[in-house]
Amino acid sequence: MPADFPMVVKKVRDVLIPMRDGVQLAANLYLPEKPGKYPGIFSFYPYLKDGWIGISHEPHHQYFASQGYAVMQVDFRGTGASGGINPYVLDLQERMDGYDIVEWMAEQAWCSGSVGIWGISYGGITALSIASTQPPHLQAIAQISGTFDNYEWLFRTHGCRGLLLADVDWGTRMAACNLLPPMYQDQEGRWEDLWRERLEANNPWFLDWHGEPPDTDHWLRRRIELNEIKVPTFAICGWYDAYTAPAFRVFDEVDAPTRVLMGPWKHTLPDISPVVPIGGAHEIGRWWDRWLKGVANGVEDEPPVAIYVQVLDEWRYETEWPIARTSFERLYLSTQQTLSADAPSSVETTRYQYDSRVGSGSISYNGHRVHLQIPDDQSFDDHASLAYTGQPLEEDLELTGEPKVQVVLSASTDELTLVAKLCIVSPDGKSRVISRGNANPARKDAHAVFTPLDKGERRRVDVSMHPTSIVVRKGERLRLCLAGADFPELWPTPRPYDMEIHSGQGEESWVQLPIVPLRSEPILRPEFEAARTDLSPPETSLEDPDSRQQYDIVHQRLDKRVTTFKTQQSMRNRVESGTVLYGLHSAIVTTDADRPGSTNLRTDSRFELDRPTGAVSVRVRSLLTHFNVNAKAEIKIDGELFWENSWRKDIDDWIR
Repeated sequence: MPADFPMVVKKVRDVLIPMRDGVQLAANLYLPEKPGKYPGIFSFYPYLKDGWIGISHEPHHQYFASQGYAVMQVDFRGTGASGGINPYVLDLQERMDGYDIVEWMAEQAWCSGSVGIWGISYGGITALSIASTQPPHLQAIAQISGTFDNYEWLFRTHGCRGLLLADVDWGTRMAACNLLPPMYQDQEGRWEDLWRERLEANNPWFLDWHGEPPDTDHWLRRRIELNEIKVPTFAICGWYDAYTAPAFRVFDEVDAPTRVLMGPWKHTLPDISPVVPIGGAHEIGRWWDRWLKGVANGVEDEPPVAIYVQVLDEWRYETEWPIARTSFERLYLSTQQTLSADAPSSVETTRYQYDSRVGSGSISYNGHRVHLQIPDDQSFDDHASLAYTGQPLEEDLELTGEPKVQVVLSASTDELTLVAKLCIVSPDGKSRVISRGNANPARKDAHAVFTPLDKGERRRVDVSMHPTSIVVRKGERLRLCLAGADFPELWPTPRPYDMEIHSGQGEESWVQLPIVPLRSEPILRPEFEAARTDLSPPETSLEDPDSRQQYDIVHQRLDKRVTTFKTQQSMRNRVESGTVLYGLHSAIVTTDADRPGSTNLRTDSRFELDRPTGAVSVRVRSLLTHFNVNAKAEIKIDGELFWENSWRKDIDDWIR
């Protein structure tokens, strides 16, 4: 007789998993109380299984375990309760450790021998990277909002130096998180030995992606080859996430059954999304049931692509991506700042003066910060950009796919950033972003050789925009905005310059739209279960109500030439031992349009660990500029200085 669900679950803390080199990694195990052999699934993070992400994801672990799975969350080597050190972000050791976790799990008395991996963000990346090593007992993965190449899609996005997500938010915060001791203090004193070892070898991760890498092929070796993944893969992401395009690459290139689910979200799990939540855990559970338990639930027979069409506000199945019935229409740029179906009959040139402040109008777009709202009116950015606007639509138009932009440009500098944003302009004049992309004319991608522009040289630049699915209503207009900055998403180019956009006589500049015909016949639609409210993070992991995640944009001086972006976010976790983990991260980044080379970021990251045996305080303050990065760390125990260190890395050339 099959087990009755949900099953009662027990939790076992600090299960130690031996790695091939003798290092032990620590995991929390969630196991059905009823004896038996269960398929195993695990997630693998540097975010503390006993605090932060660990506590916020515990409802998901409990849920999957209640459905008849043995579930683990494992601390990275050199973090939390795990031994060893982890000197580099996305270190290749993570893949080998993940391989060993899979094979160890499969051999346990409580495991059936079938293993899956799941996770969001870094957890999604590790799911892909471990799967590419092909552990024999790995049967399936589910990755949410991950990527196969973080250097290309975050740190040095399309050859441009990332700022908001890489530095303002994640990188500088992790510099402090990685200095924390284990949450629990075992009587044998293992926790202190682990902590001292990682402190001595610590190196802030964000140093890696600035300036020269530790070795020549450092980032290329960390790129995941998707065609080496041979197990069924479920990719979940959102239209407003940084990793939308990688999700579709996973769908296209993994050498096994694949499925993609794309909703109107940012960087979040579907059940707890503040926008259009659905039963994502149930969908992942169906994936596990089919590939780990062998349940004939028909998952593999369903259309493999499920997308949410914005404005229509409806879900739809598709059988492929890109959609086969898509037609592509090019709209050409003109000196009259219009979009036209006809290419210019002669060469037309439009001049643009670089403004490092452009981007602040769309600050939250594409962000990992779930609580920031998707921006609406783009007036500030549109006015500070080259804005090409089309005529009012005579009928509704569905855009589903990846818009593309081709620009022929020249400039008074040898290096620059080109940012393209596709917007919808409503009849009342408001403009909202629906897709965006950026490129570095001196590099085709983050890994390409730097080929500087000669002054006045005309160069064709291709910009791949983020995938989208949205309906533009009759009477609305499309607008393409081109600029040299996307602040604070990207570091501005440090030197002022003029740029010229050319179009005509074989050197046309255009935007290409993926148009899907509106259908009147019945459309196959997925039927999702409602989002589970019991999967929300517990109260103990909610943000401090007095200091929630927030941001502010300030334009200074009468001429508004200086823009400052401020953000602050906090969290508070209470773990079962009575230990309280409090975190506060604040950042201020400023750019001056007259002196863009003075752009600088100051961050202050603090974690306080309050436990019966004594209080631990970790603080890292960072200063990043175009030309160097600096960090200073200090750790106090019960108010007394215990450890301190500082780091500096000079950047000879800000982009090369």
